[in-house]
Amino acid sequence: MPAVLNADASIGCGHKGTVQITPGQRTFTAGGSPVLTLGDLEGKPISGCTQVTSGTTVQCTAVVSVTGGAATTLTAGGRPALLETVSGVTNGSPPGALSVLSPGQTILRAG
Repeated sequence: MPAVLNADASIGCGHKGTVQITPGQRTFTAGGSPVLTLGDLEGKPISGCTQVTSGTTVQCTAVVSVTGGAATTLTAGGRPALLETVSGVTNGSPPGALSVLSPGQTILRAG
C-alpha cells in the first residue's frame, strides 16, 4: 500500500520545480503534519521549474489538476487522502507531470 501524503511531502513538476503545498484540513495528521486531500494541490503555485521558455515551451507555474492517486478507503474532512502515487498535470507547455519525491511520512499507508 502506498504512503499517504502529508504537508511535508515534496512534490515536483518533472522539471525540478517544487509545488507549494498548503493543506486544506489540519485535523487529521500523519507523521506530525496534516494529511493532504483531494483538492489540496489544484491551483497551487510551482516554483523553480527549469523548463526553458521559448516560442513553443513555457515553464510550469501552477498545478492544473490531479488525475489519480486519491485513496479509496481513507478520507479526511470528507475528501479522499492523497497517496504517493498521485498524478496530475501542470500549466506548462507542454504540460508537466506531477511527481512525488517524498511523501512526507511513511507510517500511514492506504489504498
